[in-house]
Amino acid sequence: MFDLFFSYVYRFLHNYLGVRRPLSNREKTLAWMFSLYDFNYALSNVFMTVFLFKSTEDYRIPSYFYLAQFTIIAPAFWVGGHLSKKFGNLLSYQLGFVFSALVFATTLVLRADASRHPCLLGCMAGLGIGFYFLGEHSLTLDMTTEKTRDYFLSLTTFFTSVLCILAPQISGWLITAFGAGNGSLSGYYVVFTIALAIYLLLVYKSLQFKAKPTHKGFYFWRVLTFKNNGNWNRLMVVQFLFGLRGGLFWFLGGLLTYEVSKNEAVVGGYATFVNLLGLLTSYALSLWATAENRWRGLWVSALLISLASVGFFIRINYFSLLAYACLAAVGSTWIQIVYGAFSFTVLEKAKEAGKRKMEYLAAREVPLAMGRILGVVFFLAGQSYFGDMGFRLAILVLGAAPLSVFLVLPKNKVGEIHAGRVKKA
Repeated sequence: MFDLFFSYVYRFLHNYLGVRRPLSNREKTLAWMFSLYDFNYALSNVFMTVFLFKSTEDYRIPSYFYLAQFTIIAPAFWVGGHLSKKFGNLLSYQLGFVFSALVFATTLVLRADASRHPCLLGCMAGLGIGFYFLGEHSLTLDMTTEKTRDYFLSLTTFFTSVLCILAPQISGWLITAFGAGNGSLSGYYVVFTIALAIYLLLVYKSLQFKAKPTHKGFYFWRVLTFKNNGNWNRLMVVQFLFGLRGGLFWFLGGLLTYEVSKNEAVVGGYATFVNLLGLLTSYALSLWATAENRWRGLWVSALLISLASVGFFIRINYFSLLAYACLAAVGSTWIQIVYGAFSFTVLEKAKEAGKRKMEYLAAREVPLAMGRILGVVFFLAGQSYFGDMGFRLAILVLGAAPLSVFLVLPKNKVGEIHAGRVKKA
């Protein structure tokens, strides 16, 4: 079914949109698995956040859920790295599906009491995300090269956007149709059941692959303490800065949309609009994205993301939500592609990267997790001690964090990296 879907997609892209080449069979299979995972995340994640917020209308409950999640993601990368070195990187990929499925299985068992256990759910979600993305990143590195990576990431993001564009609207419609306006949570349980089924399907599909264990040691702490690894160390600082914003804005948009509208269908429509903008952006970048354009893309996308949060500081209403959607959707998609390809290039040129790939993938999650945790704590502290003004100020400050990356990544260094002239540190 998925191969048939992708054959039609490739034919359309080639005949009408001028896409240069199809993906290989290996790239194609992983692309639809990546995309189906993202589709499932789009289907369920924003409404898991609203579900936890709905019964209490307390920002602390979803914040605790994400705080636990961010705390666990980095250790999950560490554990996944050990398992991947011993049993192959597919095991980490498969465990990501398993723990993601457990989040929804547990929620369906706890039902209305799930909001009393945000940390438990957050820990399982963090394990799922950590294991999954370690597997995804390592597979991406294995099957792409410096010359093809920008193009592959652009097309994969395009496929993801196609699948994700209707996912939130479907969820919002199901929740509304099953009586959300009357206080019923049945629609949420329907959506969570679908999410559980999709994760189980991905587990089954991943079992059809064969892992290649390396039986080598996992030297995580050695990578963290490498000296004279300049470009990698700068990248670690950038990870922290992006984490400052990402921790809060991972879930804030959906929550603010629900708080303004009190309508799950509006939340679904809003998320669908964001995904539509992401689709258009990813297609445009599939034609434009090259290593030589990374500096310009990094600058413009970081500026768009930072400007997106300014409206929330002034006033939270439909207009500021629309402005945020337009700026953040384009900026986030752009930076995901540009920074993703850029970071993989830095990783490949880092010290002992050839034999320490898994360690580097796990190590770069440490400053990202620290940034996310600090961002959420800063948000909670601002709201607790300064009320509404602290709430808005935290949004403004954390939203502008990506602009500070240019203090860490001088243009000449980025140019050297993307042109392939950097010597291994």
